[in-house]
Amino acid sequence: MNFGGAIRLNKAGICVLAILFIFLLYNFSKNDTIKEPSKISLNKLLNVAIEAAESGGRMVVATKDNMNLKSKGLTNEGLMDPLTAADLLSHCSMVQTLKHHFPSLRLISEEKAACLDNVGIPSSLKNIVDDQLEQEIADNEVVVWIDPLDATYEYSEKLYQYVTTMVCVAVKGKAVMGVIHSPFNKTTSWVWVDKTMSKDLSANLEVKKKNATKIVVSRSHRGEIESILKKNVNMNKNPYELIIAAGAGYKALQVAKGEADAYLHSTKIKKWDVCAGNAILSGLGGEMTDKYGDQIDYSDSNKVVLDGLVATLRNHDRFLGVF
Repeated sequence: MNFGGAIRLNKAGICVLAILFIFLLYNFSKNDTIKEPSKISLNKLLNVAIEAAESGGRMVVATKDNMNLKSKGLTNEGLMDPLTAADLLSHCSMVQTLKHHFPSLRLISEEKAACLDNVGIPSSLKNIVDDQLEQEIADNEVVVWIDPLDATYEYSEKLYQYVTTMVCVAVKGKAVMGVIHSPFNKTTSWVWVDKTMSKDLSANLEVKKKNATKIVVSRSHRGEIESILKKNVNMNKNPYELIIAAGAGYKALQVAKGEADAYLHSTKIKKWDVCAGNAILSGLGGEMTDKYGDQIDYSDSNKVVLDGLVATLRNHDRFLGVF
């Protein structure tokens, strides 16, 4: 028997083998380069978010007498949309604090300034959140929204009570952590939904009795909201009182702390303005939706809530019909 015969391949067979080899090589190299998402600690992230908001607040206070005021254009209400040195310095301090600890985080800030290295990064991190509350999550499921200086217009007018710096952590599009820092009052309110919250919020969970329903609205939207309420609400049957204020963070805290029953906003608003307040109200058992009652998606698909805002601690449905 002759076992030494040559094996012959025709051209078609050679082509098939070559294609198969290239296919296997491509898939091997592709799979070799795919990296698993990094895991991040939500406990640590909340600690860092609190520090970021407070570090931004320090910049806001330090720069109040040297604002270098400029205009980014006009708001939807026809007012100047101001930009100050504090906006930019706070932005850099907050972004770099977060990136220092979590380089892969997806961050969305109101400002887009290029920053010098290590602007305002604290040398150590305070451990504020209970160590036993630990949860890890893939970093590609997280989006962090930053407002370096909420109520900039009022800041330029020295109405400092309305000024806040805010950080919000969204997981799979849902606001789960919110931090609102009031730099001139030196207070920081924060929530991790279904986990824990700052003492100032847990102390305000009891319902405050009021003679009339209190609704907090924006200074720039006062006339519009008043006309809507007069048209759609029977004052004799449902008396209400308007609280005129500025800053989405400040107004959300008015609801969270029981000073107002609802925060109403009739036009579009940016997500970095409302995400932290949304998380805080959710953590307290309240709600923040658009005016139709739809939940707000805080993934990075878009940056604007188009259909107004209704924020409450209770009786949410009662206010959806106002608009």
